[in-house]
Amino acid sequence: MPVSAYVDESYDLTEGYYLLCATLVDGSLAERIREWTRSLAIGSGKIHWHSEGADRRRILAKAVAAMDVTHVVVIGRPARREERARRKCLEVLLHELDRTGVSTASLESRQRGKDKLDHALVGACRYKRLISHRLQVQFIPGAAEPLLWLPDIVAGALHMAENGYHDHAKQIAEKIHRFETDLS
Repeated sequence: MPVSAYVDESYDLTEGYYLLCATLVDGSLAERIREWTRSLAIGSGKIHWHSEGADRRRILAKAVAAMDVTHVVVIGRPARREERARRKCLEVLLHELDRTGVSTASLESRQRGKDKLDHALVGACRYKRLISHRLQVQFIPGAAEPLLWLPDIVAGALHMAENGYHDHAKQIAEKIHRFETDLS
């Protein structure tokens, strides 16, 4: 079965970093993992790390650590401008996803204008031959796809680790392939 990636971000420009996380899900496991993730949500809303309390964050990090998924994370420093940092990190992430044989990268849709910028970047990456046409890229609203909640959880845990609280990130560390990129 093909492997798909689900991508979300976290950043702190005052601390000088931008982070993109892709959660890789084998197609044969996608529906089961999607249902498991949906079961973690409270009510009918989506999971958003920054809206969750400490107890819920602990539960979410533990659940993600138990799932049969891996995560590719790109952290760019020093991040001064959000869109430039995103472009540089996304370029590295898409190249890595394509290199590892991911068939589809689903990015959480931000806004029409920002999605257009990302779409243009995908075209530029293809033109520069950083990624092939095998890798399809799509934009999906976060509430519509529970698998997008997984990179949100991982990115949130890593965001906390960047700010000195490592407990959640330690739980999922062995499933993370981390890349650093220089944004200067």
